[in-house]
Amino acid sequence: MKILVLTNLYPPHHAGTFDNHCLTVTESLRLRGHSIFILTSSHGVASEQRDELIHRRLLLNGVYGHPAVTAYLELKAMELHNNQVLLEVIEEFKPEVIHVFSLFGLSKSLLFTLHNSRLPVVYDVFDHWLSANVREDPWLRFWNSPSLSLLSQSSRKALEMSGERGRLDTAAPTRLMKGYDRVPALFGVGKARAAVEPDSIPGFRFDHIYFCSQALKSLTEQVGFCVRHAAVIYPGITAAYIGEIKPPGAVTKKFLLISRLVEESGAKTALKALQIARQAGLKISLSIYGRGESSYVAELRSFAVARQLPVEFLNVSNQNSDLPAVYKQHDALLHTPEWAEPFPFTPLEAMGCGLPVIGASSGAAGELLRHGENCLTYPPGDAPQLAARIQELLISPALRCQMAEAAQSEVLQKFNDVTVMDQVENFLTDAQAQME
Repeated sequence: MKILVLTNLYPPHHAGTFDNHCLTVTESLRLRGHSIFILTSSHGVASEQRDELIHRRLLLNGVYGHPAVTAYLELKAMELHNNQVLLEVIEEFKPEVIHVFSLFGLSKSLLFTLHNSRLPVVYDVFDHWLSANVREDPWLRFWNSPSLSLLSQSSRKALEMSGERGRLDTAAPTRLMKGYDRVPALFGVGKARAAVEPDSIPGFRFDHIYFCSQALKSLTEQVGFCVRHAAVIYPGITAAYIGEIKPPGAVTKKFLLISRLVEESGAKTALKALQIARQAGLKISLSIYGRGESSYVAELRSFAVARQLPVEFLNVSNQNSDLPAVYKQHDALLHTPEWAEPFPFTPLEAMGCGLPVIGASSGAAGELLRHGENCLTYPPGDAPQLAARIQELLISPALRCQMAEAAQSEVLQKFNDVTVMDQVENFLTDAQAQME
């Protein structure tokens, strides 16, 4: 099968985001004999690059350090560029199916161009680009919002009366079809936005779509997108993430936290819990792996130094190849997100490696983490409760071992990469067959 992969970022030029998921899935499909071509942004390179298997040509808007483009003429030029590049690649590669990953920061008008291509398009939704980012798209908001500033409304009316919007229908689409000139349910504010019914916005079509969790699917339904028919395909891990479970008699002292270091990561909560645990006489340390906002990282470092906490801040040069060893060098994982995480991917990897997990009960955590069965959980942001869970883990070696064994067994049965990739491959094959 000839598969065109469309995504905003692709390693090695990434921003500490979910793009490693795209890499894992794409390379697995390639190993299964499929012909893969990747179209992504020019993030991380000085100018667009065109290689045999990947084009880095799309323009990002207002994310990952790229300036926000909102002025009409500049925005129009960006939209025309991104849509033209997509059409060129479709014409050159002639895919049998298009596999779309994250469009965060990319032109959402690409959604309409994809639909108009008449090719089977499969969406792998692994982050919040659909549930949250589409509504903020400046191009679609300009054309579809019922409430703009008086100046913007005047400009839009003049452009529509001149036929500009109609001429853009194929080059840089503003709507899926005529009759949807405004979409107050998605682009409205105040009462108009509050009146949105789940699964009710017809101006977007996602015929073949799957999510990484039921929680993310439900959230996307709740904001109005018609995705009730969508499947849920949980992520998988490779054999590299399978390790030995330490016996009950092993010392548990080296704790690990892996996250993008921003405020909602909960890393500050982890440090506070470490402080409480140390004050209670627990001889434990914490390794923090990840990049993030420099001001927040500096705050974390200052907190640890001021309280003389045994904390290491480390990075890995290659996340895919280096992380399995990092997990296996530690005794337990702290997973501390304080936001609606699409799926607790880091605990999944840690469970495979045989580590006991203490995780925040946020986002899609309930679909993997079960307190007292395969992990210990605590309320997000509650440092005393997290410290209590750490103490519970240390004083209950039999429970620690039992939970680690249950977790690893579940990972091997339900979340191994072969099982998951069978589901993804079948989904792509079925999408192609339905178009024939």
